[in-house]
Amino acid sequence: MRGWLAPDAVTQGTAPAGVLCEILEGGQTMKKFLSLVLALTMMMSLVTINAGAKEFTDDEDQNYDEAIAVISEIGVVDGYEDGSFKPQNTLTRGAAAKIICNLILGPTTASALNAGTAPFKDVPVTNTFAGYITYCSQQGIISGYADGTFRPTGTLSGNAFMKMLLGALGYDSSIEGYTGPNWTVSVIKQAVGIGLDDGNDEFVGSKAVTRQEAALYAFNMLQATMVEYDQQNTIVVGDITINTTSSRSDVENNGKSDKYINSDGKMQFAEKYFTDLRLDDSGEDDFARPSNVWTLKSDEIGTYAKDADATYTTKVEVGDIYKDLGLNKTVAKDDVSVYVDGVSSKDHPNMKDQLPVAIKKGDDDTKFGANGVLTEVFYDEDDGTVTITEVNTYVGQVSKNVAATSKKDAYVVVSTLDVVPSESGNLEFETNEEFEEDAYVLYTYSEAAEEVKSVAAAEEVSGTVTKVINKASDDENKGLTIADTAYKTSRTVSGELLGDVSVKNDYTVYLDAYGYVIYIEEEELTAQDYALVLATANKSDFVGKKAELLFADGTTKVVTTEKDYSNDIADNTIVTYKVDSDNVYTLKEVSSKQDKGGYNKTVKETDISNFVLKNDKASINVDGTAVTANSKTLFVVQDTEDTDEYTAYTGIKNAPSITAASGKDRQVDVYYFCKNGSMVTVMFIMPESKVDVEDDSSKMLFLAGESVSDLIHDADDDYFEYNAVVNGEITTVKVAEELGDGLNGLYKSFSTNKYGVITKVTRYDSFDNTTDSKQAVNGGTGVDKRSGDYTVILDTAATTPWTVSVDDDAAFYTVDKKGNISTGSYRSVVKDNNDKVYAVISDYLVQSLFIETVEDDEKDSGKVEIPSNVVVDISDLNSMTVTYRTGTDKPNAMDAVEYLKTALADKGYEVGTIKNTNGTYEFTLNDVEGAAKFVSSTGIIEGYAVSINGSAKLLNKTTQIQNLGLKSGLYVAITDDEGNVTYEKFASNSNAIKDGYQYEDGFYKVIKTVAKTGTLNDDSSITVAISDLDANDLYIKSGEEVEIEVTLIAQADTDFTLNKGINVDTVTSNNGGALTGDVKNVSLWDAGDIAPKSSGTADSQTLTVKISDSTPITNDITLTVTLADANA
Repeated sequence: MRGWLAPDAVTQGTAPAGVLCEILEGGQTMKKFLSLVLALTMMMSLVTINAGAKEFTDDEDQNYDEAIAVISEIGVVDGYEDGSFKPQNTLTRGAAAKIICNLILGPTTASALNAGTAPFKDVPVTNTFAGYITYCSQQGIISGYADGTFRPTGTLSGNAFMKMLLGALGYDSSIEGYTGPNWTVSVIKQAVGIGLDDGNDEFVGSKAVTRQEAALYAFNMLQATMVEYDQQNTIVVGDITINTTSSRSDVENNGKSDKYINSDGKMQFAEKYFTDLRLDDSGEDDFARPSNVWTLKSDEIGTYAKDADATYTTKVEVGDIYKDLGLNKTVAKDDVSVYVDGVSSKDHPNMKDQLPVAIKKGDDDTKFGANGVLTEVFYDEDDGTVTITEVNTYVGQVSKNVAATSKKDAYVVVSTLDVVPSESGNLEFETNEEFEEDAYVLYTYSEAAEEVKSVAAAEEVSGTVTKVINKASDDENKGLTIADTAYKTSRTVSGELLGDVSVKNDYTVYLDAYGYVIYIEEEELTAQDYALVLATANKSDFVGKKAELLFADGTTKVVTTEKDYSNDIADNTIVTYKVDSDNVYTLKEVSSKQDKGGYNKTVKETDISNFVLKNDKASINVDGTAVTANSKTLFVVQDTEDTDEYTAYTGIKNAPSITAASGKDRQVDVYYFCKNGSMVTVMFIMPESKVDVEDDSSKMLFLAGESVSDLIHDADDDYFEYNAVVNGEITTVKVAEELGDGLNGLYKSFSTNKYGVITKVTRYDSFDNTTDSKQAVNGGTGVDKRSGDYTVILDTAATTPWTVSVDDDAAFYTVDKKGNISTGSYRSVVKDNNDKVYAVISDYLVQSLFIETVEDDEKDSGKVEIPSNVVVDISDLNSMTVTYRTGTDKPNAMDAVEYLKTALADKGYEVGTIKNTNGTYEFTLNDVEGAAKFVSSTGIIEGYAVSINGSAKLLNKTTQIQNLGLKSGLYVAITDDEGNVTYEKFASNSNAIKDGYQYEDGFYKVIKTVAKTGTLNDDSSITVAISDLDANDLYIKSGEEVEIEVTLIAQADTDFTLNKGINVDTVTSNNGGALTGDVKNVSLWDAGDIAPKSSGTADSQTLTVKISDSTPITNDITLTVTLADANA
């Protein structure tokens, strides 16, 4: 069992009063109870607490982080096996019993509790909480129901749980009035009075307690003071009993543990029962807020800011701070400290005006904070000082989520926007929460720690702006109105300048955690709305109101403009544009405003050699300046050979890798625009002819011409629809009207406009078998294949057809006469002299193959389709065979004859008459002398389908492993149809091969031995292991590496120091040339090194050797690791 796991069955509601626990009555009983606790504790040794701060996968749902962290760290309340805490789950009665036992006995002692017999009729001894319930019942801490049940999965009210905690602190139930009809009043009065509900302003005693509330109340109990009573005396006079009791008092603590939680001379609960736990209440967090620092055995659990005495999220006057703190005198300036984002305000890069001042009555001139700034004020009554902290919220965009690895926790990468802390660019924050890529998120940043401290999704509001308030002298009331709701802007607002927001236009705004606008974005503008001005009138071969534009989809066009822009817009300037009904363009240069909320202008970098753009890497180096890109960034890249051609790419994952360099024809011109901070919106790149451009993206497009629709008109565009394959996916695409309805075949790239309509396509270069770069056979006639070689013959009607091998991962498609596309396979490739073929070929291998059905001019040949599980061999016309894979339909001669006829026709033979004489079929082949024979008794074979080194092969059922033609003497890896792998030596195995199994040869078996020389210190403690070695059997191939781990560990539970160092003298093999790598005289430990305790982590060193077959190997490889004293 791991920690506290709540039962699956949880009943909602509150248990009736009077049936829950009854706290022990009387001082004598309490003393007896504590004595039993002490005895059991001593018997089970000292309380052991598991250290190591816990992080839960659902910590974003927690309201009481500090309480949960501390309580879970000391083992009182733990999480679930899936790593979650489930803070909102309801506390059960059984789980409450466990919490009380963990608090009083400690988790280790409590975990040893068990039930000899069932404590209640519904709590068998096998119940998860049986031991805890039994113990608490025996000690009188809890009781069951009148019907003899306990109902362990029933819920527990806040009143009842508080009553249990008070009892553990020493409060006597009968003396304090925790019994009878009004017990809840007494319980809550006392619990609230000593702060057990601190942190939960919405405490309702009658409601069921949640797991996080239980953690909070138990956490408060740790810091609460224990109580005791003087001895209670009972005097009996006749029929009258008189009880006399001294008043309750706090338990004193004059020992060293007094300072562990609170140095007040009193015994806090944790000072008695959790003596490894420490609280330092004089610490500060990374935002300089007064904080509690919790440690366990010197390991920090966490630092948690205290509750502020006053909190604001807008600008506040000093006079109001004075009033809200309840001061009756001025706090001098020297006693006031101001911090912004964790550093003194005078050291903050952007907030140097927030300097300390005296906190005095009536000061309405000096103000702290701002809209969207968390301003907290802490007043220390003991020394009369005031600390003011401001925490800014910034907005960024998620560039990627990174999953956890063995070396690093999961984290998210946030790209900063316009208003940034001292660090900008890509910031990391460890979190298990995943965000949508490019999502706008809120983050806080500590200048003191130089790191992001929190990330959360921003709330989004969209609609038409109906009002804008933008007074320079009134920052507090700046804002806008959307859908009749007014929103004020944050101090760190980014995006559109408020002064540029147009009423009646549609915008999306993002809100911070306090409801202030932190980012403004105009909805109608996308990356597709930008263009690069290549030339304006009077600057090229055109005059008048015209301009040549390079659009974001990679197309260029000379357009008519509403004015002559030759004096207004320079060449190579990025603009936005609008087109009216007469196709006249209005251009607007992107804004050059540079203040905190504004746009960047067009950045022009020409003839630069320092430029690096990497596919799927967010950061781009532009002549030493780092900018970032995301999935919406649009790249337009000029062709290095045909400078009139451009290719558009959407998103950094699809962008090519481009690296410029010094030297002739190796530089680039770059023009880009960042709408938000350093996040690129659109970038135009013009590389010179020798610049390294690697287009790793797959933008392959196949259009089925026969499927084209009639012209479609809708609100966005005019276009044709085609059946298509885009990057391997069968789909339907829209093609712009100007491209026409005559497209067909393969295209290496394409561009779309903002409506998703394809506006530009670029064909592959024609395949010529002279380069390993991507080319295509685009509309050849005729196809065939060589089954044994996994090879296709393309364009068979040509004088010289192309014979090309097929890639193992190749994709196959068939296109019918109507342009409908479906997936196929290599088996679906059959000889046809009329079908059209389209193939993408790279590295001399077919990557994608499309076969388009063409109506034959000849009459129906009567051919049948040969099933994929049947193989026909007509290589020898007098010994033809038809092989059926095992498990298929039972073979029969008539079907086999039809398959033979089809195969013969596919090879070009004209089949004449067929004569059947007692199962021997004679085929008259009109273009071959004589006849071909098929004997049904021997020509039909049942075979096995075997995968050998990745290639499928049909063999007859008598085939054995050694007949596969694999390497003799080594091991074969046999993978069965469930994926299980075994290794067998060919020469020693004569079993028949199995249908569907895979056989891969060439494995060596590696075993190991250890030799030791000299006088190694404590040599019995040295072990040698080979990574992945299972029961001394490791199978690897030539060229693979073997890791040898040498471990040193002391046998006694003490440290020792090596008198001499330890070397690996040699690692040798019984097959002379089997190893490569530096495996001689490797020093592992030097003299003076200390070996760890045997109970600790062993000290290990790792060597790597590589298996080589430079010398023939026919036997198992025995690696001998020889250890010796070092010459130290």
